[in-house]
Amino acid sequence: MSRVSKLNILVYCNRPEENQNAGTVIDHIDAFSKYSNHNIITWSSLSGLPDNKTVENFDCIVIHYSLSLLYSTYIPPESLKRLQDFKGIKVLFIQDEYRRVNFVCERIKSIGIDAIFSCAPPSVAQKLYHSLDRNTQLLTTLTGYVPEDLTKKKGKPMKDRTIDVGYRARKCPFFLGRKSYEKYEIGSRFLEQAHTADLNCDISSQEKDRIYGSKWIDFVSNCKTTLGTESGASLIDFTGKIEYRLNRWQAFHPFANFDDVPSHFLEEDGKIDLQVISPRCFEAAALGTVMVMYPGEYSGLLEPGVHYIPLEKDFSNFEKVVSQLKDLSYLNEISENARLSLVDSGDFSYRKFIHNFDKQIEDLSLSKDWEPIGRQTALKPNTATQENFKKPLSSKLKDFLQYYKRFTWKHLPIWFKFLLSVTVLKKWVYFHLFQ
Repeated sequence: MSRVSKLNILVYCNRPEENQNAGTVIDHIDAFSKYSNHNIITWSSLSGLPDNKTVENFDCIVIHYSLSLLYSTYIPPESLKRLQDFKGIKVLFIQDEYRRVNFVCERIKSIGIDAIFSCAPPSVAQKLYHSLDRNTQLLTTLTGYVPEDLTKKKGKPMKDRTIDVGYRARKCPFFLGRKSYEKYEIGSRFLEQAHTADLNCDISSQEKDRIYGSKWIDFVSNCKTTLGTESGASLIDFTGKIEYRLNRWQAFHPFANFDDVPSHFLEEDGKIDLQVISPRCFEAAALGTVMVMYPGEYSGLLEPGVHYIPLEKDFSNFEKVVSQLKDLSYLNEISENARLSLVDSGDFSYRKFIHNFDKQIEDLSLSKDWEPIGRQTALKPNTATQENFKKPLSSKLKDFLQYYKRFTWKHLPIWFKFLLSVTVLKKWVYFHLFQ
């Protein structure tokens, strides 16, 4: 039972269209309204928050990680002002915590964020956010959880799956460091070696081969195994200068590999290592697909040889891994172990995540001695009250235009995006360096 009256909570986000993005983003956003005991209104918009009169109906605003604090194309200046003026509880879910850390921290301070839900391990989060006021709480969360619809999906029998190894990963920008580059490298190196191993592989890093939504679930369900690495970055960029310099170098060396990068660009690589479990691990476990991954911490949740097949980074045990991939009884054993720990335990469900979120928000409410607005004005779905939160036509038009701008940018060749960002668009992309 809730320790405080129901709170009115606005989840401010940029919810993707179905089949246009990774399903974990949609699942994360929708979990608030599905499972919270509080009154949740989801406001998905790139044109900004509702007006001040509407915002005053809320006890808490959750700024979702699908909105970046870096650019006004995500949160317009007038919405930043509304956030600053808002007297209630302000919470930030943040990812990509390795980018322009100092700038993000200044923005967090100017907004007056009460709590940050960080994906970074606590010891790393302390280093990232050391400049923040002590009144800003650091809370630990995961990048994603087990989607509820997958827990009910019956996995395809291992013997009936036609793909031995399936994988999709983009070639990450070099400014994320060596460990992030490994997401691409593990796929390309495995594909090089697999041609002599009599394996049916479906591995690609090409944008044209990306798969989303239900098609992605069908793809993973048809794979006996999938590759993987930890999620995050090993190069933390506090000022943004590393990102600019490496993107500039990469723009003029479009065919280079990470090993070609001059060492003076990578002096900070590995000094602070932000590595966590990927949402794909929960998907694979739920679908019965065995993970073949580089050894790592994986947020302390996975054990090599128990929950996944370890593949050494130098591929020295590649032949052993191949023999394990062809042993269906062994694959079934690893698959069952992963499902028991990550899925059947219920410890990593979205329901559990939101249950913990509710308790943490209630603690914040009590610590601020906040008088819940929800006590007087309950905002329940499908009632007349929610009519106040419909978007005006002008906002819908802005969102539509922003969506297609982002869609166009996303599908440009990566080398061309690098070139544009460090030349024509330099003062917009890196405005904090070239004001």
